[in-house]
Amino acid sequence: MKVYYIFDSYCGWCYGFESILKPFVEAHTELEVTVLSGGLFMDGHPLSAFPYMSDTNKKIAEMFGVVFGQPYQNLLETGNMIPNSNDAAIGFGVLRDYLPEREHVNLASKMHEAFYLDGKSLSDVESIKSIAKSYGLPADDIAEKFIRISAQGKYHPDFYEAKKIGVTSFPTLLVEINGKYYDLKGSAITLNDLERNLSVIKEKGGIIGNETNTPNACNINGTGC
Repeated sequence: MKVYYIFDSYCGWCYGFESILKPFVEAHTELEVTVLSGGLFMDGHPLSAFPYMSDTNKKIAEMFGVVFGQPYQNLLETGNMIPNSNDAAIGFGVLRDYLPEREHVNLASKMHEAFYLDGKSLSDVESIKSIAKSYGLPADDIAEKFIRISAQGKYHPDFYEAKKIGVTSFPTLLVEINGKYYDLKGSAITLNDLERNLSVIKEKGGIIGNETNTPNACNINGTGC
């Protein structure tokens, strides 16, 4: 069964959601999971342009039990950092090429931890190298590819794939059945919620529906984050 997880490395709801998605994927080795980056922050606005983030983060922490590190909190307070989802997608894509598919959800989580725990910019090649080293990957080669692709100034191909599927918010988790996409995430906030959604889809052919803009998500225009 084909599953698509579409996230953004600067999406707080994705960061929280992965706390239940990772054990779900680990428990379901029968699922073929494709992880795609979305384009959430593309307009060059600094964090200060999103004053609601702090309150949203409190909701995410309460709902999923994740922690937002002090280095990240400092970034919010100063507000000068400019999140660039295209740079993050390039970094994720380069790293993804070196890892087996089963590791891609964990890689997404490492991208989030670099930002939300350690306060690192995912446009910084050193951030990408650090994640590469954590996997024992050739960090210098990955850094060279990241710099080279970033310099081309093109949108990452994942964005077009996500748009083709019809994604309008992050995180999105979809099951593909006979060319149609069904919402596996729904309003899930626990591992049991995801298990229940999967059971419904398997037993009744996806009657959860095919909506991709579900609660507890960052909309593609940046609202809700």
